Amino acid sequence: MEIEIKGHSGCQIDIVNGGDSLFINKSTYDKDYIPRLYKQALKQRNASKIVYQHIRVPEIYSIERMDEYLNIKMEYIYSKNYVDYFEDAGFDQISYFIKALKIFIDSEIENSKMTSINKNIVINKYNDICDRVAKNDFISKDTDIYIILEKSLIVFTELDEEINIPVGQCHGDLTFSNILFNGNNYYLIDFLDSFLESPLLDLVKIRQDSNYGWSQLMYEHDFDIVRMKIISDKIDKEIDAYYSKYGWYNKYYNAFQLMNFLRVVQYAKEEKTVVFLKKVLNSIL
Repeated sequence: MEIEIKGHSGCQIDIVNGGDSLFINKSTYDKDYIPRLYKQALKQRNASKIVYQHIRVPEIYSIERMDEYLNIKMEYIYSKNYVDYFEDAGFDQISYFIKALKIFIDSEIENSKMTSINKNIVINKYNDICDRVAKNDFISKDTDIYIILEKSLIVFTELDEEINIPVGQCHGDLTFSNILFNGNNYYLIDFLDSFLESPLLDLVKIRQDSNYGWSQLMYEHDFDIVRMKIISDKIDKEIDAYYSKYGWYNKYYNAFQLMNFLRVVQYAKEEKTVVFLKKVLNSIL
């Protein structure tokens, strides 16, 4: 038995019956994407060896890499997605989930080192985004986008010359859609290589959903919008309040959230996505 399912990265993802158990095959023939997907697989494999309370990472069984093909065989998890879980969960379960997130991110912070990052790393990433926006025919002539980019440059140029943040560990794409829910265990999938391996970026990513609702915009089925808003608000307020004890979080969160959504806008191909991103980016600015 082999069932193909949709993957957001453009990879082919198949659920395969291996006899006694199911497993996932994730593969790509995109030669340009192979090196990045390989890094992501190694990152997930390393994370799966770390013991976290309540947090699990699916095991990588094998990585088959050739010049024009990459296939990753990994553990299949019987689970719910975040929408199904949130619609059934009580507030005690949501509180338990928040606790697990804190434990995971706290562990990342403990295993990272406060590091001075030259702001040119951020400026260079901004310049790369501008180049990609110019090549995206869907938004390349959008005046509003260019006004947002101009305002964003002011934010980035006003950053300290040396940005002092924890660097060492992060998931890279810690969104609701990359968490599988199995009882009181939460499985993290789709680790992403990031331009900075910082826990700050995981805080940015989780609040991309809890504060701004990015994954809800991408969700293609009906769900209880009011309930999702109540639960998301609870998660967001508790995460924000808890990590406000860190000076680096208070000082740099907004700038890195701005960068995060700019990195999304460069790939926008649908009107509803562009409208959403403009609203979010203007609210951050």
